[in-house]
Amino acid sequence: MNATAAWQHRTDWQTFVISCHDAHPSPQRPPRMPTGLPALASHHPPAAWREPALHPVYLKLLLALLTARGIDTEAMLNDAGLDLAALPRGEQHIAFTAIHAVIQRAVALTGSPWLGLELGASAHAFSHGAVGYAAVASGSVCEALSAVCRFAAIRTRIVRFELDNERCDARLQIRECIDLGTSRVFILEACLVIVERLLQALSLRSCEHVRYALPWPQPSWAGLYPQYLSGQIRFGAANLSIHLPAQLLDQPCVSADPDAYRSAQRECERKLEESRPGRDLASAVRRYLLACVGDYPSAAQMAQRLHLSPRGLFRRMRSAGISYHAILDEVRCEQARWHLQHSDAAIERIAEQLGYRDTSNFSRTFRRWTGLPPSVWREQSRRQR
Repeated sequence: MNATAAWQHRTDWQTFVISCHDAHPSPQRPPRMPTGLPALASHHPPAAWREPALHPVYLKLLLALLTARGIDTEAMLNDAGLDLAALPRGEQHIAFTAIHAVIQRAVALTGSPWLGLELGASAHAFSHGAVGYAAVASGSVCEALSAVCRFAAIRTRIVRFELDNERCDARLQIRECIDLGTSRVFILEACLVIVERLLQALSLRSCEHVRYALPWPQPSWAGLYPQYLSGQIRFGAANLSIHLPAQLLDQPCVSADPDAYRSAQRECERKLEESRPGRDLASAVRRYLLACVGDYPSAAQMAQRLHLSPRGLFRRMRSAGISYHAILDEVRCEQARWHLQHSDAAIERIAEQLGYRDTSNFSRTFRRWTGLPPSVWREQSRRQR
């Protein structure tokens, strides 16, 4: 693609995501967090965006694509308030605020609004951890998709999958759990390609008879879709759905292994139980602190909100290797970075917003977090945008 065409695609993307987002608003748009400070409120992300949302492996796959294009991913991550070395490990998910910032920056830097298609193609079945192992070891394509629907929350809380196979052709629906903003098409395109690649790996068959119904208008890069999706594509649908012929659904998986499936299923059940709301103490504490926005409770008050005794809260946190003050410190750092980058509020006002009576104390703390004074960090982060 020449430079003129790439620029046209990039310009079309900026227009497309706005019109598409307005035309298809999320049915579950979350409220914005109350801040008590009108000057800052309009810049704050939706509360749901600050919740753990996506397994870090998908961000790492995106970074690998960008690195292959010669992009400085470390600088891009800093712009999103992330540190590559500090990315969560294991099953700890990344908040959607960071995911959204990286996606928007990636599209801007590459001029490739179709990057979600490339991301989906880069994820093989085992990129999805225990969920991928359960799918690959399933007895049939139907059983594999059922496993994906049941256990997808282990890997993502951005979307959920629903399988309706009570008809001659089954329908796999991909539903948004939160408002995805201008990252919506990018994420859903990635999901579509991930599903098709999984279907091909399970059956070793073409997906030419699969039908895709996409709830957005035809984009300027629609000509690239056949490179990633071999089925029939229809734009402007009411919901995102994948229609599967019965013969594909009944197809035995080429890698079916009953023992491996049972083992992967047990592991998925365990991880799913651990990830249920309220089971993760650190996430529960973090949710409460994010909602407070400066008026942070003491540890004893937090214990009361969680229906625990102060001693019980400390005991459970100690056994999990975490501390209340460490989580509070992390939340304050995240909120400070957000306000410095996305609002024009004075540093004194941001310090007050975060519960610091003394601006110099806030500046010292921020330097401990980032190695830079707030004013310097703000200038650098905006210069990188």
